[in-house]
Formats: sequence, C-alpha cells, structure tokens
Amino acid sequence: MTRRGSAFLVFVLALTIAFVANLSLGASIIAPNDIRAAFFQFDADNYDHFIVVYQRLPRVLIAVFTGSVMACGGAVLQGLMRNPLASPTLLGVNAGATLFVVGGVIFFGISSASQGLVALIGGAVGFAICLVVARMSGMDGNPKGLSLILSGAVVSMLLIGIANAFLLSSPELRNEFLGWMSGNINHVYFDRLELLWPVGVIGMGVLLVLSRALSLIALGSEKASSAGVNVTLVSRLAVGAVVLSCSAAVAICGPVGFVGLVVPHIVRPLVGANQTAVIPGCILVGATVCLIADMIARMAFAPFVLHTGLMMDMVGGVVFAIIVRRYYLTPGLRRSL
Repeated sequence: MTRRGSAFLVFVLALTIAFVANLSLGASIIAPNDIRAAFFQFDADNYDHFIVVYQRLPRVLIAVFTGSVMACGGAVLQGLMRNPLASPTLLGVNAGATLFVVGGVIFFGISSASQGLVALIGGAVGFAICLVVARMSGMDGNPKGLSLILSGAVVSMLLIGIANAFLLSSPELRNEFLGWMSGNINHVYFDRLELLWPVGVIGMGVLLVLSRALSLIALGSEKASSAGVNVTLVSRLAVGAVVLSCSAAVAICGPVGFVGLVVPHIVRPLVGANQTAVIPGCILVGATVCLIADMIARMAFAPFVLHTGLMMDMVGGVVFAIIVRRYYLTPGLRRSL
C-alpha cells in the first residue's frame, strides 16, 4: 500500500473511532452494543437509546458536517490564494454570515428556517468586503497575499464587533445568540442541519469535481491555462462553493473557527499537495478534529460543557502562531501548499 493509501486508511479509522467515542462517552458511558441496539432496535423507554438517537447522534452529525465543510473550504482557499493562512474564518465568510443572522433576527425577526438563506448571503457579502478592502490596500503587490489576510482579519473583527453591538441592544436575544456566536455544536440545532446539509454536500461535491483543476491553479495561473483550465471560471465556482457551504455551517452552529486553517496543514504532509487528495483528506480529518474537539469540550470541564468553537479557538490560536512563524518569520524558508 502506498503512503497516501495508508494515510487515508488512518483517516477513516480515526473518524470511525471518534464517531463511536462521541456516541459512547459523556455524562454516562454507553456501551457499543447499546449504541448498535439504539439504531437497529430502538426502544423508546430505554434512556440510553433516547440519549444516543436524540442527543448525541444529532450533535455528532453537526460536528461531522461542520468540520468537513470548514476544512475543505480552508484547503481550497489556501490553494487558490497560495497563502497558508487563508481560511473561511480569516476571510470574512464566517463573520459575514454571523452578522447577517444576528441582524436579521434582531431587526426583521426572521425565522429559524430563513436564517440559513440569510447566512449564505452574509457569507458572500463578508468575503466580498474582504476582497474590496484588500484590493484597495494593494494586494496585487504582495506575492503571498498578506494584505488579503490582514484585510480579512480586520473585516472579520469589525463584522463580529457589529454583531456583538446588535446583541447588546437586544437583551432578550443576548443569551440565545451569545452561545451560538461562540460556535455551539448542540443537538437543539439539528433542524437547521436537516434544512442546510444539501448546501454543504453540494459545495463539497463541486470542489471534488474541480480538484484536478484546482491543483493546476495552485501551481500558477499560466501553467493551469496552458493545460486547458479556465482559471477564472474554476476559481469563481470554487470560491462560491466554499462561501456557500461554510456559511451553511455557520447558520447551523455559529462560527466554529480555525478548523479550516489547521486541518489542511495536517493533511498535506501525509497525502501531498495535490488537491485531488487534499480535499477528500480534509473532509475526513476535518470531521475527526471537530468530533474530538466537541468531545473534549463536553468532558474536560464536566459537569460544565464548553462550546466547541472556544475549544477550537484555543488550539487554533497556537497553530496560527506556528504557521505565521513558519511561513513569514523564518528567513529564506519556503513551503509549498
């Protein structure tokens, strides 16, 4: 078996273990046999069966969806922009979706079903603002697009700050949305997953179809064009798929950050830089990382439950510093994406 094949085998095994562990571990430990019985011989009077099907399984599915979508989006953005810091969190997507959902609820009273559509619009607007600000600050003159990352960070902070200001003006909604804005993977949001999962799945499907062309674009626009790739069309389709799918994830459980930044850097050393391997690898590893983070968030501070987004932020902040040092502060050091 090749090294890449071995890596994918490890990815699948890790995801399987994390999936089962999330269903089994918690305030009470549920044996694997009871988990299997909950799926195939459900007993409404059995408390363990109820916990597995109506609380832990929805939470697990939300974590899998969010981790896969965010990691996949981060891998594509890093490849397109040839910048190791690119991710939905740092390019205004998550912040824009968050602001539009909060603002829509406070000022227009939109329903839970409508929040998904508003989040999709907000993610696109946030990314567009980031591009405009970066262009005005001279992104073209920066070979690593550092202006784009800095603009995205500033725009994201601004949009999140406005969302927080909106919440301060509405005390009755503050408690409901402050948790969601921290990245709250919770079974109570499962109805949003039922509504929006097709957006994320279609988005990841588009990226998988475009993966070969995206690999060529990562080598340079001229090389991709000479190989017959319509660089503009492919780039726009890929960015659109990332923005929509990541915005859908934000609508479900809030801005779970840094998984899109961290996971591609875990996957590439194991499977190579080719997007045909990186994207499916990120789908598997992103889901696994989000499951592990959610499990730690539930158990590390028991009986209190920490929001998964906060756990991601704590880990992601350290990784962010490492990436900055590796790619920007080490003289003469170059890394391929």
